[in-house]
Amino acid sequence: MNDRMAILGGTFTPLHDGHRALLHSAFQTASHDGDGDGHVVVGLTSTDLATETRSDPSHAELLGPFDARRDALEETLGRVSGAYTASYEISKITDAYGPAVSREDADALIVAPEGKAHRRAHDLNDERIDRGFRPLEIHTSPFVVAEDGHRISSTRIRDGEIDRHGRLLSAESTAESDRAQ
Repeated sequence: MNDRMAILGGTFTPLHDGHRALLHSAFQTASHDGDGDGHVVVGLTSTDLATETRSDPSHAELLGPFDARRDALEETLGRVSGAYTASYEISKITDAYGPAVSREDADALIVAPEGKAHRRAHDLNDERIDRGFRPLEIHTSPFVVAEDGHRISSTRIRDGEIDRHGRLLSAESTAESDRAQ
């Protein structure tokens, strides 16, 4: 296969503009580098794994069922992919590495700019090397910031601070933003 393959993964709930930037980075990497039209593999975290990995256990109840998250992701991918030549697929992630460690034909891993994401990416590449695969290129998607200048995150959305586009929702958030400036 000549298609360049970019992989990314996450829980993607609620889907927000930061996720869309991550998806665009994946499609750009797959579509515009190398031969072929490109292919994007989006790993979607299973409900069990998502529940295990939440830093705040109360948020696990807010994730929603896998099928509903998959449907929302599929809808977003349908819109985002229209601007690119690359095809895509959604793969269920049931372990710490997902398809990025088992797909020998993968070329690039798309990650968020957080340090934790980069540490996981390097751990994943170590695992690929242990399996006899070449390491993946690591591409970092930019943060998308909300109106208050802080990054958009699912946690902030679930906490009612901002909406999916980074617009401030609560008076408390606005007051904090004003104090920070």
